[in-house]
Amino acid sequence: MGKATLSKLAIGALALGLGTSGALGQSTTDWAGFYAGIYGGYALDSAGASSSSIGPATLDLGGGDVLSGTLDSSNGRISGLFGGAAAGYNYQREQLVLGVELGGGLGGFGKTNSTVAALSMTDGVNTATIDYSDVTTFGLDWYTTLQGRVGFAQDNWMFYLKGGAALANVTITNNSRVTLADPGGLIGLPNIDLPSSGSTTQLIVGPTFGVGIEAMVTDAVSVSAEYSYLNLPSAIGPSSLLGGLLGGGGSTFDAATHQLKAGVNYHF
Repeated sequence: MGKATLSKLAIGALALGLGTSGALGQSTTDWAGFYAGIYGGYALDSAGASSSSIGPATLDLGGGDVLSGTLDSSNGRISGLFGGAAAGYNYQREQLVLGVELGGGLGGFGKTNSTVAALSMTDGVNTATIDYSDVTTFGLDWYTTLQGRVGFAQDNWMFYLKGGAALANVTITNNSRVTLADPGGLIGLPNIDLPSSGSTTQLIVGPTFGVGIEAMVTDAVSVSAEYSYLNLPSAIGPSSLLGGLLGGGGSTFDAATHQLKAGVNYHF
């Protein structure tokens, strides 16, 4: 299901709810009490994807020796579907609705940063190569939120603001490798194949807020459309092989996400 399909479902569901307001009359729907539901949506992080490439570049060393190399790097971006569940309680006084909501979700919250470098030297007969690869994968495994809601009710629909805290579990894995091949003895070094890997899991906490609209479509069922922003802090992964040798740290990943959601709730 793509972004366009989710948007159409949310708009259609809200249109259905708003379209029933005439049948329910001008009285405001009673939103008070407990509710629980499910939702699905699309998430995009606040850091854009990027890539760069250098080479192939060559350098004539003289005497028939030629050095050449390439360098490619890319930074990924969270962009995917997700789903979750939420439950809460509303208190209503006339058209003012106050509530608290506990929710959680999981889905396509992953991205990858990579660097690949290749260096070779040839004398026209023998060739020696050095290759380096560094791939770090970020995954937001799950998140949960605890938020307060303030809503304004009119007929059978409600416009609301929400805000609170988000807790998420992230896993970052790094795999890197250095290989040296000198079959002809051009540079006089032994063949090398040196892999390295590392992984870290972290709990991160940050503020979250959102805005949405909800419509009651039956006596106990409502549908909603919502925008949320999870302002989770950045997370740092384990050092790569080269970073460890040079005393550097691992990749830094932005974990904050924009979310568009459509949901269905049952009111008890």
